[in-house]
Amino acid sequence: MFDEFSFEDLANRYDAFLLDAYGVFWGSSETGILPGAADAMKYLVEKGKHVGIVSNSSQLAAKEKEKLKKYELHEGVHYHFFVTSGEMTKEILQKETLPFPAPRYTYWVFGAIHPRFSSHEQLFEGTKYKETKDLYDADFIYLSIPHINGIDQEDKEVFRLQIKTIPKQIPILCVNPDLYAMEGKPPRLVVRQGSIAQMFREEKGSVYLIGKPSSIIFEKALRQFPPKIRKEKILMIGDTPETDICGANQIGIDAALVTKTGVMANRFEKEGKILLAQLPSQNQPKFLLDRLQR
Repeated sequence: MFDEFSFEDLANRYDAFLLDAYGVFWGSSETGILPGAADAMKYLVEKGKHVGIVSNSSQLAAKEKEKLKKYELHEGVHYHFFVTSGEMTKEILQKETLPFPAPRYTYWVFGAIHPRFSSHEQLFEGTKYKETKDLYDADFIYLSIPHINGIDQEDKEVFRLQIKTIPKQIPILCVNPDLYAMEGKPPRLVVRQGSIAQMFREEKGSVYLIGKPSSIIFEKALRQFPPKIRKEKILMIGDTPETDICGANQIGIDAALVTKTGVMANRFEKEGKILLAQLPSQNQPKFLLDRLQR
């Protein structure tokens, strides 16, 4: 049902690659670059392939690139460009092209600033949008990285009661649609903004996504490749069917799902290909790849 190719086979088959970060070449804040990933990325660049990173990180791209430098992963050597949903959001806010009305230029934050990550304030600096502490004075709600007293949570339901108290008429802006992320040492699945957005939808809230699987971030990424590269020669490599694979399928590019790293690793180990067969067609990859490694 799913084609299984080696990394080298895929490298020869495609001219350009879009890589998710978390779970593909990045393990967690504690583990850094996954074994073999840097070598694989450098190999692609040296073979003349064009390599881009498209991440649901709510950080600006410059900050993510600086982080990778500390791990000896360099632009021009291991990849050619880095697109983040945070960067995409910044552009939308600067251009004032939010997908809903915001006449007062006010937003309210769901959740406090996460102590281990940069504040959401970087996204709003230099724009007209200002944070309000009064929920009923807000044009929209910005979903911050969920936590309780600085501690990441494994069960999204701990946030359910608070979600139920939010008025349903206020739009929800989700910059990072990832349901979970791998954090800690050893890495464990912890709740991220996508899970909160999902629960808002369950409670009949109006949710707007900017990161994967939204087509706007993929379209921005594809524009970074040389025009001569055709869509059918671009491969997305990701670890999450609902964001990486679904977004690639929607935009019309092939996708490979890594099965032994990232959020799929534990699930795939327990359930195997039965799990993949149960995925909706829009979330099914064309290829399976153990990991980003030669």
